[in-house]
Amino acid sequence: MRRILCALAFLSLAGGGLAQDTGTPAPWDNELIDPAGGADLILPLPCGGGMAFQRVGVPVDISDPIDDRPFRIGQSEEGTGFSDYLTPAFLRGAFTTDEGSHFYIARYEMNVAQYRALTGDCAAGFSRKDRFAQGGLSWFEAVDLTRVMTEWLMQNAGDALPSQGTRTGFVRLPTEVEWEYAARGGARIDPTLFPGRRFFDQGTLGDYAHFQAAGQGRGKLRPVGLRAANPVGLFDIYGNAEELMLEPFRLNAVGRRHGQAGGIVTRGGSIDTTAENIYSAQRREYPMFNPRSGVAQSGEFFGLRPVIGAHIVTDAAYDAIRDGWLDRVETDEASQSAEPLTALAALLAEEIDPRRKQALSDLQLSFRVAQEAAESSTRQAAKSTLISGAAFVETLIEDTRTIQQLDLRIRSLRDQTAIAVGDQRLQLMTAFRGSLERLGQLRAGQATYLLSYRAALETLTGDVEGALLDSAYQTLSQDLIEAQQTQFLEMLRLFWRDLETYRDQPDMSPQELLALAVQ
Repeated sequence: MRRILCALAFLSLAGGGLAQDTGTPAPWDNELIDPAGGADLILPLPCGGGMAFQRVGVPVDISDPIDDRPFRIGQSEEGTGFSDYLTPAFLRGAFTTDEGSHFYIARYEMNVAQYRALTGDCAAGFSRKDRFAQGGLSWFEAVDLTRVMTEWLMQNAGDALPSQGTRTGFVRLPTEVEWEYAARGGARIDPTLFPGRRFFDQGTLGDYAHFQAAGQGRGKLRPVGLRAANPVGLFDIYGNAEELMLEPFRLNAVGRRHGQAGGIVTRGGSIDTTAENIYSAQRREYPMFNPRSGVAQSGEFFGLRPVIGAHIVTDAAYDAIRDGWLDRVETDEASQSAEPLTALAALLAEEIDPRRKQALSDLQLSFRVAQEAAESSTRQAAKSTLISGAAFVETLIEDTRTIQQLDLRIRSLRDQTAIAVGDQRLQLMTAFRGSLERLGQLRAGQATYLLSYRAALETLTGDVEGALLDSAYQTLSQDLIEAQQTQFLEMLRLFWRDLETYRDQPDMSPQELLALAVQ
């Protein structure tokens, strides 16, 4: 019956394509729009309602219309690797400022009030019970809700939609890359935490999510915005309703999207998902149509968190995009010309004119010299990064040892202060405060070194070809042996061991990365 009523509601809107207001509705209480307050953008809705959005920055070179931000989505867990293994991803926001690009994503999952407004159910008024996340959607219903919302906005509040020149924003489902980038914390999170399994390193999942656990709602969707937000300012990005994505499911073919398109994708888990199955890279596939009923697949916990996108190619932007693309092609072709020495050798073998043959031979020699110089430069850069990495390992080990010792001293001073009196107590308290301050400085420094340590690992595993890296390591090791730098040689060997581990698991949490460095 509910599905029939939903279908009738959408059909009633299809004549004009818009949700209609009835009379002059009273504005909603902010609890139904932005209960936490401080949203970056609020778009109006029918029935006096609204929906809050957050701005997600995506740093790019805005002078280049082809530039986008590379990062990795997924997680290096073998058990779910077929679905969410590490994959290169690229993102650019629909809108730009001098600071870079950005897009907008709903701050909360769509709630019952917003769903009612978009389906024309306004007569009964709105109350606190309408703050619950809306579930029970099919993918087709979710897409149609974004259509209805965009059409209503364009015809009733067009100025409210973000725009860029002649490009006006529109509401749609998020792509998986948009969703995961925002869920992980985007550019607002500490870079060492971005690759982690979850966006937080302190607190528990219960601080941020409704999920399958005691006291978590007994399998029913909860009001939005009751838990803490992620670094971007998004609520319930984990748990509560599982959020429908724009594109179909694809397997992960060991680091790339598989060629076969499948069913519906949801992200973030739900109130019915256990804690171990809620993390930023988690993906779940459902059939698009229910094989038993033959109708579009809906789920009790299927929800919606829309984004605001915009079309890309306009008359005003056409020339810049075309020129940027041509520049990129020329650069790529120049950098990716395959085996030029082999091609020159083939030309030499076919050339019969002695003068041309000599010219090609000279060119071959010049190119070989240039290639060797480039390889030497890369090898030297790799050696420098290896030295830096070894130094970071040494510093992290020493600082960790000092932190442990200082932590023991602080505990001892605390115990002594508790029983001391008079001047002795004052002296102990001064020493206690000084030790606490020193501990804070050491931990702050450790976090900085850890970030640099990850950057060195990332550079060597991602930017340096294996044979060149091996050569750089062997050469540097021999240099240290001859210089009798045995202690630093040991740090280099530890860092080299860390490289092998990091190559297989580049999404380590800061705690795991520190453990790797100091083990």
